[in-house]
Amino acid sequence: NQNAPIFTHARFLPPTRLDGVKVNSSLISDGCVIGEGAVIENSVIGLRCKIGKNVRISNSILMGADFYQCADELATEQSEGLPPIGIGDGSVLDGVIVDKNCRIGRKVEVVNTRPLAGDDTSVVVQDGIIVVPKGTTLKDGWKS
Repeated sequence: NQNAPIFTHARFLPPTRLDGVKVNSSLISDGCVIGEGAVIENSVIGLRCKIGKNVRISNSILMGADFYQCADELATEQSEGLPPIGIGDGSVLDGVIVDKNCRIGRKVEVVNTRPLAGDDTSVVVQDGIIVVPKGTTLKDGWKS
């Protein structure tokens, strides 16, 4: 509305980098790195999201990250078996809300294919929508 504009806080982040990505009816915030072959449809991608190669994101909201991980931190976490903050290669997310600073490994499937209720140890299902809480780690190959 021109009579009531909404202003955001300037963050001074680098522009988003897209490499061979298909984006349809989506919003992508500043500071993201999205890998080759990714498909993003009807989704909102938050600040500083790192999305791997051949990832498919549909009808989802990703909140992003509060910070970038440095090389030393990544090496330490990799030796501990933790995926980096972001979405790993080959993962599929559909109808999901992913809160900030989540680690989703490679070839993870977070898709609500049936009417679910209650919660898993890693995710919460509320009104048929899968929510990945802040700081959650889903290791390589995890499936909902």
